[in-house]
Amino acid sequence: MSGLIVLAFAGLLTQEAAPHPSTQAAYRAPVIRPFEPGRNFGREQAQGDADGELYRRPLETPVVVEAYVRSYEYTPSDIEAAYEQGVASAEIRADQAAGALDGAWRIVDAAGRTLYDLVLHDPGAGAAEGGWRGREDWGAATSDGATLTLEGSGAMTLERTGNGWRGMLTIDGQTRPASLIRPN
Repeated sequence: MSGLIVLAFAGLLTQEAAPHPSTQAAYRAPVIRPFEPGRNFGREQAQGDADGELYRRPLETPVVVEAYVRSYEYTPSDIEAAYEQGVASAEIRADQAAGALDGAWRIVDAAGRTLYDLVLHDPGAGAAEGGWRGREDWGAATSDGATLTLEGSGAMTLERTGNGWRGMLTIDGQTRPASLIRPN
């Protein structure tokens, strides 16, 4: 019987405390990596009419508009087009993975006056983190999707509405209606 008691106490002694909720997570590489060209990028043989001249000769005399028969700019090379397409694709995938609170926000009161400016990073899963700025102070901001916490200042309940959020903002024990909107 005393052996069971010793094992029970040993189990209690090995438990660890949970981390504090405000502990910031260490940086992790994004799930969607930016565009990174492959090893043979730019070494592929051009196809079709892309084998033409890449650069124009400098003008030696003025050219009147009526005499100019070609376009003013060269079309992008295969390498330039592939790179631009890769960057655009990576940006679209990153935007699709972001959560609803990702980006710049503004907390306004019922009259539309700005109370706080926010920038949040919402990875789409888990808590959104960022920072807030008021007239004279600033701090960290976190949200679990139902409540936005302005550390050192207050909190706001969140209810989704069209392009933004609304709820009750509690600052210094006073509660009032407020909205979370995108700045212009």
